[in-house]
Amino acid sequence: MMTDKKMLNTKYEILQCATKLFLEKGYTDAYVTTIAKLLHISTGNLTFHFPTKEHILAELVRELCTFQWQSEEREKKEERTLLTTYILELVMFASVCVENYNIQDLVVAAYTHSMSLAIIRESDTQRAMRIFGKYCPEWSEIDYIQAENIASGIEYAMFRTENTDDITFEQRVTSSLDAIMKLYEVPADIRKRTLTEVMAIDYQRKGSRVFEEFCKHVERKMR
Repeated sequence: MMTDKKMLNTKYEILQCATKLFLEKGYTDAYVTTIAKLLHISTGNLTFHFPTKEHILAELVRELCTFQWQSEEREKKEERTLLTTYILELVMFASVCVENYNIQDLVVAAYTHSMSLAIIRESDTQRAMRIFGKYCPEWSEIDYIQAENIASGIEYAMFRTENTDDITFEQRVTSSLDAIMKLYEVPADIRKRTLTEVMAIDYQRKGSRVFEEFCKHVERKMR
């Protein structure tokens, strides 16, 4: 049992170190050899737990999805609907991607690599069934899976696109989120009300705080 616990601790030490490195250098410029060196372990020891950097990313995304589900429960205390919580979360992600290139690089990588994207789509499909079920009562699980394939593409474009003088952050994000809600047959008046409510929230400050909380979530896994 001690051996199993030690292996689990090593796994989360790797994940914690990788998370910090990804946020400091971006996913692209963070290397497995650097992570191993920072932890004073061999590259072979690291790859025993995570064969490639993409496997680390996939595990990090899995932890993020778990964190998101837990965050939904916390948001209930603020009396927000599931739809508002979901849209706010996407706005926060888009906001921190604009403010921090390294986070953008990490998020874009998560939507680019097949293992992590599959985890995102699986989690978001389950969340979509919970959030949008009342708007799509006749939909099957296959319908949600197909819709999520489209929604994840919209999210990817939203997260990786830079702001320009021709279109503001608010215009770019609200048009993307309106398209996602429309995909799930949310009525126009509810889409408008939800976007107005979310954009009035201090999503930049909240987004930065959420990423800090997620890093603490990863650290707690080692205890």
